[in-house]
Amino acid sequence: MSRYTSRAILLAAAMATASAFASSGFTSRISSELHLENHIADMIDHEVDRLQNIGLWRQKEAEKHKKWAEMEPSLPKGFDFNTVTEFQPNSDAAKKIQMRKDRRMARDDPMRYCADRCVSTGNCQVWEDMFDLSAKEVMAFCEECVLSEEEEPCDVPEKFLDNAGKNSWELRP
Repeated sequence: MSRYTSRAILLAAAMATASAFASSGFTSRISSELHLENHIADMIDHEVDRLQNIGLWRQKEAEKHKKWAEMEPSLPKGFDFNTVTEFQPNSDAAKKIQMRKDRRMARDDPMRYCADRCVSTGNCQVWEDMFDLSAKEVMAFCEECVLSEEEEPCDVPEKFLDNAGKNSWELRP
C-alpha cells in the first residue's frame, strides 16, 4: 500500500466515525416556548420585578400597612353577629339525625325497624307520622303483621294499604 492510500483510508475511517457522532446539516431546533396563561405570566413578571427592586417593594408594603393601621375598623351595616349558643352542640341535631336514620330503616327494612326501634324501644315515631297512627296501633301492627311468624291474616291499617305499591322514596311523612 502506498503512503497516500493508507492516509486516505485512515482519513475516510476518521470521517466515518466522526460523522456518526456529529449532527447532520438538518438539525431541528428544540422549541423553548412556554405556553402560560396571562395571569400566570403576570404573576411571574411581578415576582421578578419584586426581586429586582426588593427595597422599593418593602417600602410600598410598609406604606400599605401604615394605611391599614390608620383606618378605623368598621362593620358593614346590618351585620348580624352569631351568638355563642349557635356554636354549641345542639340537642335537636342528634334527634334529627336519629329520625333520618329511622326513616331510612323503616323504608328499606320494615322488619328491622319494627324489631329494633318499635318493639324494643317503643319509639315508632316514623310510622306514627307517616301513616297517622297512634303508638299502640303501630306496635300492634309490628307485632301481629311484620314480626309474626304465623301465616294468619292480620289487620293492616288502611293508611298502609293506601300506600301499597308505591316506591319506597314516595313514602314520606
